[in-house]
Amino acid sequence: MTDVSAGDYSLVGRLGVTARSSADAFVLELAPSDAVRRHGLIRASVLSFLVDAVAGIIVDDERELWTFTSDMSVRIRPEEVTGSVEAVGTVLRRGRRSSVCRVELATTPGGTAVGTGAIGFAKVPRRDGDPPKPPVTPSRFASLFGGKAVIGRPLRDEAGIQVLDAEEGVVELTVTRELRNPAGTLQGAMVALVAEAAAEELVSARFGVPAVVTDLDLRYLAQAQVGPVRTRCRLLGSAPDATVEIELVDTSVNRVTTLVYARCCEALRRV
Repeated sequence: MTDVSAGDYSLVGRLGVTARSSADAFVLELAPSDAVRRHGLIRASVLSFLVDAVAGIIVDDERELWTFTSDMSVRIRPEEVTGSVEAVGTVLRRGRRSSVCRVELATTPGGTAVGTGAIGFAKVPRRDGDPPKPPVTPSRFASLFGGKAVIGRPLRDEAGIQVLDAEEGVVELTVTRELRNPAGTLQGAMVALVAEAAAEELVSARFGVPAVVTDLDLRYLAQAQVGPVRTRCRLLGSAPDATVEIELVDTSVNRVTTLVYARCCEALRRV
């Protein structure tokens, strides 16, 4: 699938995700480390990677078509998770030019609901000069997960997100090789991470609370290939749980690449 890379350099390949494929299902499993948490809760952007990858892999079935995420919504419960999280996708619609899936996120063992996601994909023909696309089968992709060193630093630090203006939610990210997908553009979960960082900075700075993003709605408008990518935000309310509207801008061409709506909750303070 377009957003999964086989290279050991890929940041999303080092989040602690493994996969298994059978005749009945393709499942991704995350063993969450402290590096992918914020105030004890698994980052919404990390769970969005599970949604994006498990759904994309089961619908990406043509070698000469890129499968790009067009939109994604993720809702997660604001509760700490012990153990691993499984992602299982269901295809709701499979068309010639687009597909839609729902993904359930649950703990394992136990099956307690962690969250859910809905995601849409656009299928675009490969062009002359595009990078080669790897073979597309769930069993092939299952071998790409696991066996890689898991990140040891907080995810935002590993990605290289810089805070330019916390109260306005302005953060910036350089588009590096480690953050690109095989098609050469900023990987979808890294896009989600930038928006997540912008929302949590704005809410934390304005309200003085340990904000954690629990809701993400993303509309992918254009590819971010060069960057740096910078955010601009608008708070749609006057409380910490108000919706934050976030635009991601590729500053190299001054183009909005993603429109995001995010909501935060206040994390439990730890003594």
